[in-house]
Amino acid sequence: MGYFVSETVIKEIKGRLNILNLIETYLSLKRSGRSYVGLCPFHDEKTPSFHVNDEKGVFHCFGCGAGGDVFGFVMRYKNLTFAEAVAELSKQAGINIEKTNRDNVRKTRRDIFFKLNRLVLNYYHMLLLESEEGGAARDYLRKRGLTLDIAREFYLGYAPFGWDTLAKYLASKKVPTSIAEEIGLIIKKKNKDEYYDRFRGRLMFPIRDVEGNALGFGGRTLTNEEPKYLNSPESEIYHKGRVLYGLDRARDYIRRKGEAVIVEGYMDFLSLYSAEIKNVVATLGTALTRDHTVLLKRFTERPVVIFDGDEAGEKASLRVLDVFLEEGISPHIVILPKGEDPASFISKEGRDSLLRLIEGAILLIDFYIERIQRDFLNRKISRNKAVDMVVEVLTKLKNPIERSHYIRKSGENFGIRENELLSLVGHGEKVRRETKVEIKKKSESQEKLILRILLKFPALSHYFRSKSVIDFIPEGEIKKIVEEIVINRVDDVSSLLCRFSSGPAQEIISESIFSTDDVTNETTALRMLKDCIRKLKLKAIEEKLSIMRLQIEQAKREKKDSLEERLIREYRDLIEQEKGVQGEANDD
Repeated sequence: MGYFVSETVIKEIKGRLNILNLIETYLSLKRSGRSYVGLCPFHDEKTPSFHVNDEKGVFHCFGCGAGGDVFGFVMRYKNLTFAEAVAELSKQAGINIEKTNRDNVRKTRRDIFFKLNRLVLNYYHMLLLESEEGGAARDYLRKRGLTLDIAREFYLGYAPFGWDTLAKYLASKKVPTSIAEEIGLIIKKKNKDEYYDRFRGRLMFPIRDVEGNALGFGGRTLTNEEPKYLNSPESEIYHKGRVLYGLDRARDYIRRKGEAVIVEGYMDFLSLYSAEIKNVVATLGTALTRDHTVLLKRFTERPVVIFDGDEAGEKASLRVLDVFLEEGISPHIVILPKGEDPASFISKEGRDSLLRLIEGAILLIDFYIERIQRDFLNRKISRNKAVDMVVEVLTKLKNPIERSHYIRKSGENFGIRENELLSLVGHGEKVRRETKVEIKKKSESQEKLILRILLKFPALSHYFRSKSVIDFIPEGEIKKIVEEIVINRVDDVSSLLCRFSSGPAQEIISESIFSTDDVTNETTALRMLKDCIRKLKLKAIEEKLSIMRLQIEQAKREKKDSLEERLIREYRDLIEQEKGVQGEANDD
């Protein structure tokens, strides 16, 4: 989508479209108190847990956690990107979004970061294609069987060996060093007001989101320097556990094929893509996460995971099973011959051989159960242990037909009567469900309660801001949402949802909106907020005390008497500070 849509236009679309009317075109809803309830379209359920709040313009499912506004619903229901959902809903609202003038839109921090990464992307890309020094990177691509056409399609680049080549280039473009440092392009020298480049002498891979925005970079060394691969640090716009490399280019191929091939790393991805296996994505230096599966589910429900042919690859394949089953997806798996990775396999055996393996991929749950059976038959594990392992995975299967099939099959494999196995699975599901509920209750953190309070009584954000405690909130989606409310003073739900088009943030916001019944009035809310602030302070102090106890012990062991005395004084001061914060409860 080549145009930019302002927050004003997004809010206008939402203002013209009633979320209740929109969702009722897809499913049946009944009034229940102040909201409407129905069966969730995003997971199997018999008891309705899908709620729509007409007044706030949000939906939330208390069964699977899906939530958001009209855009979030259409994105999930129709497997669309945010931009595609905007295009569709703008037509329903009768708004021509292509006439929006980007120059009149206030630039957000994210816009600035995207623009800066785009500038650097183009700079590195030019150096790869045109500079003499970039010849080493071009040679490396050639040796790996990758053409310059692939380099152009994915904007591959080259970071030169100079310590501050990029830093000087950015200075010539009048880019503030603080912004470049914040997203990890440059690093500040210790005790000096000077900067050096993070990436030097590396083949560069721009990391882009599904809409093509440059989030960060990965760089492969062209020498023997360690690490072999270096990625941008996590930032406001880049979280490796939420990004799948190449999805911006592969998503249409995945939709058409109805299948996504998942590999690990840039080179494996590019090897498959250049071999015309274009329905492929790659994880980047991290295990597959729930955010990855949620992202993939927008485009297909048939993932095929390719793992290297070694013991580590086999173990990694088993770790992803839980992640997929939590989203109600049964993944397929390809285990390559020992010692091979996808790139080397294609190079030796060719595209057609890999395609045959992909077409013959087995369900990962079948692979898992067969592995348990093999270990049982080889007397590596007992029958009880084998049954426990099978029951554990079967309780996570959400499809009752699938579960029934595997209960019958497992009963035959392990010599257990089907009704006995069914009873074990049923008990395991109950324990698992009760455990999840208990964990959810325990995890009702202070930061989550703060968010619920601020969403219901935005005026209290001024009080919260005055206490300067936002840095005490752990990093994550909740902190980002609270920062929008408190720092950027976004005081209405519609604007807040506009700022977060990602699924996790919208789900947190929608759940918080539906969970404010216990925050009855502003006086009660203020008292609760003060208590939250006090507990955040106490938690921060306790963490400092824990660290200082270790430092005191270390100073004592090393017989650093003056350091030990100073730390003990600071420790006592902190204890007094803790007492003062504890006394704030009495002052209230």
